[in-house]
Amino acid sequence: MPPLDRHTQHKAIPMLRICLGLVLAASILLCLGEYRAQAFVNIRDTVETAMGDLFQGPVEIRDAELSSLNRVSVKGIVVKDPADHTKVVLEVDELVLRYSILGLVMHINSVEKAINEIVLRNPRLYIRAEGSGQWNIGRIFKQQVSSDGTALALVLRVENGRAELIGTNLGVGAISIGLDGALQIAEALRLEKTLIQVFNSKFTAQGSLEQGNIDLTLKGGEIDLGSVTACFPQTKETILRGKASMEVRASGSLSEPVLDGMISMGKGSMEFPSHDNMYHSIDGLETFFRYQDQILEITKLEIAQGPARFQARGMIDAKGNMRLDILTQAIDLSRNLAFLETYGIAGQANLAGVLSGTILQPDFRGELHVAKGSLRGQSFDELRGHVALDTKDLRITGCNIRKGRSIYAIGGSIGFGPTPEFDITMQSSGGRAEDILAVLRVPGELFGRLDGTVEFRGRRGSMVTEGNIRMSEGRFQDRVFDTASADFIMDAGRLEISQGSIALDGGTLQFAGATQSDGVLLLEVRVENLMADRFPILKDLAHTLEGRIDMTGTASLKGSLAKPWLRMHLAPDKPSDRSASTELDILLQGRQLLVNGRDASRTGGK
Repeated sequence: MPPLDRHTQHKAIPMLRICLGLVLAASILLCLGEYRAQAFVNIRDTVETAMGDLFQGPVEIRDAELSSLNRVSVKGIVVKDPADHTKVVLEVDELVLRYSILGLVMHINSVEKAINEIVLRNPRLYIRAEGSGQWNIGRIFKQQVSSDGTALALVLRVENGRAELIGTNLGVGAISIGLDGALQIAEALRLEKTLIQVFNSKFTAQGSLEQGNIDLTLKGGEIDLGSVTACFPQTKETILRGKASMEVRASGSLSEPVLDGMISMGKGSMEFPSHDNMYHSIDGLETFFRYQDQILEITKLEIAQGPARFQARGMIDAKGNMRLDILTQAIDLSRNLAFLETYGIAGQANLAGVLSGTILQPDFRGELHVAKGSLRGQSFDELRGHVALDTKDLRITGCNIRKGRSIYAIGGSIGFGPTPEFDITMQSSGGRAEDILAVLRVPGELFGRLDGTVEFRGRRGSMVTEGNIRMSEGRFQDRVFDTASADFIMDAGRLEISQGSIALDGGTLQFAGATQSDGVLLLEVRVENLMADRFPILKDLAHTLEGRIDMTGTASLKGSLAKPWLRMHLAPDKPSDRSASTELDILLQGRQLLVNGRDASRTGGK
């Protein structure tokens, strides 16, 4: 350990003068041949007296010896609080005093000038903040005065020291502090580039603690940030992994300190064990904060993840209640919000809003904007709307999805849990039927403009879907139609169409019905004002039908949109026209169309 400089050598205390005077006398006696053991006894007696001159409270020592001609060792020191003898304020395994024999001879009346070093080995200091705003360390040492009457400071070199800081308003209980380096003690305790270990991290400390007031600056590099955040109630539910640079200034009083700090970290991660070990990688983190009255105030937090940025500012109290203003740019949704993968939502999002609640029960409300994203594999140009997200559900209001000229307005909620519950309404304006079918993953050749409203309610497996839709400029397989509309409700696999119609070249095909117990959709069908000779399906019957006709019948539908099976039987409304030759039996199997048993597939187009 390096010796103290000359300025420090002048900062000793009368106790040391007494002790060194004894050392000099003992050394002379040893040189004259006095028994060494007797000199050691005299050393102990004088050291005990000197300890009484140094400390205000009662002092116990286990042993004291002159271990060499320039070294005194005092072992097993216990110092009690003078205000309460039942409380220990300081314990030291060994105090070592090194001095210069030549300096003693030269400065016999100012022996403090001969001191080379004072070392405390394994000291344990118990610091307590008191209700008066003071602290007990002011009662440890007596005021020391030099030979010329000026006040002196005690400068100590601490090796493997420990301090227990009790009674601070940090909300973390007693704080254990490791000490290694120089301490200066007078009316204030001063640290000069002292290495301290606190919150499982190592810092270099500089500053003072004076009459209950603190002015300390702590600096550390390669700090394990997770070890620090785990100590505080505001951040213990969030695991930060990575090495950080950290600088903290502690001010205010010992009982109510104020911590102002800065943290900078490179690559790492942020994890939330209470939320199914949610994991977020981090390319960089920077934050400025203040900790006061057990409230963590974040004046700036910026996290980088590739091109994405996450910014926040606000506060978190001792119970974890938070209010943070959040702003994100280009956040990868599927990478950071894994639950959205279930719904096939992906893209880079911008968010602006407020995060409240607690880490265990968070609540976010704000605006969402996604450019060039996708929904269940189907791309869209833009998504914009208001979202409210907590651990129970996701609520969406005023949300529009735009793809080309199509706009889909979405609102409602999606509940979380083993069986998510839906209550979603979608309004389509200029939408495309083929896009909706692709999102719903329903195969089939149905194309056209889609307008209307569809509601989804319930849980998967017991979903209720209700809609009022209208298609125009449509085409199913190779068959085109002008418009089509339907009011329907589907519940547990049963489809009920209250009313539906298809416009066919000036006429209409109206239908209504429901799914039967055998799974067949049975419809009542009515054709009105249909021009027979302009309708390809009726081409072969046009010679028996004149002008516009009305027909009534039934239709049975099963299979899928990709492989449909449809049988429709129609007969003219006029009794005189009802004959086998004018009745229609239409069968659609996949892409094959049979009319009265004859293949009409090639004439099915318009």
